[in-house]
Amino acid sequence: MSTSVTLQRADVPALPLATPLDESVWQAWVLKGRAQDERSRAAGMKAVTWISLVTLLLAAAAGFWSHTTPYDAAIRSLIAAGGLVLMFQAFRTRHYAFATVFGALALLYNPVAPVFSYSRQWQSAFVMAGAVPFIASLTWRNAKLVPNV
Repeated sequence: MSTSVTLQRADVPALPLATPLDESVWQAWVLKGRAQDERSRAAGMKAVTWISLVTLLLAAAAGFWSHTTPYDAAIRSLIAAGGLVLMFQAFRTRHYAFATVFGALALLYNPVAPVFSYSRQWQSAFVMAGAVPFIASLTWRNAKLVPNV
């Protein structure tokens, strides 16, 4: 036995027709989104730079590295990760000299296979010298890149 079901049509109000897309409004919305993405990316890069820089300076201050032996892997990881992030950012913005320097810093501070132990007082000068590219990177991101013609 089959029972038939009849559907009753509900009174649905007519929906208004969609207005055509205004191209200038769409382009303004896209540009606004791109500008917001650029600001977010710049803030993230600045945060990575400052974290790496502060870690390096704290580790180098008055032979502080020798007192941070229990945290050696964490310190090296922070600095190496910051170097890698900034290396990829430098490649993206076509600053190849900075990319090379940050790649070298990532290798020097590699926590898996450390190149230096930084256990002596005089070696803190190397750590301080490693802070120079991070300081310099705070300025190159603000410079406008000239497009290739």
